[in-house]
Amino acid sequence: MYSFVTNKQEKKELRCACEQIIKNVQRSSLREYFTFQFELIGSGNLNILTKNGENGEYDLDYNLIIQKDKQGLIDNPKRIKDLFMKAFNEANPTLGFKSPENSTSVITSKLTYDNRLHFSFDVAIMCEGYDGDYLKIKYNRNNDLYYWNQVKDSSGYKTKIKALKSMNLWVEAKERYLEKKNMYLKRNEEKASFSILLEVLKEMNDVYHLY
Repeated sequence: MYSFVTNKQEKKELRCACEQIIKNVQRSSLREYFTFQFELIGSGNLNILTKNGENGEYDLDYNLIIQKDKQGLIDNPKRIKDLFMKAFNEANPTLGFKSPENSTSVITSKLTYDNRLHFSFDVAIMCEGYDGDYLKIKYNRNNDLYYWNQVKDSSGYKTKIKALKSMNLWVEAKERYLEKKNMYLKRNEEKASFSILLEVLKEMNDVYHLY
């Protein structure tokens, strides 16, 4: 069962390590191709970080949002992800993380102790779509296809969170979030933490009309 992570010092140290790697990537040869901002998203940034079991591993999720495409690669998501993978492969070992893995929706970097996964962090490569929703690079292993995929209901999610807090509804939102995490765990269904958060925000917006 999922529970909230309460070790604030460990969370702080791991967050610092992840963000140092991302800053190293920003300063790498990748700067010849893109400028991007990054943000800690979902559970890690909102004090709703969870772990599975008492000694279970957990992760942090980041969005890397492309701001400037210097060489006109925006229509070539495979090339974009390859460039980011190369940059993370160069930056990860300096802080003890393994080489990055090309996951379906993210780039995953893992930290292991005693041959056991202790922590990982995922970065999604994003850009903003015309309607305000984010677009994210996804990878279909079956046909080796990379494409931009709309992240449904991501537009204005920060405004909804702010509204929940101002209406003293954030505790309820956290409870719903944890319930959904455990629901998907019981179903053995993989679901990104950020996607679960967006589900909760949509449901609560439907009930409370947050804005």
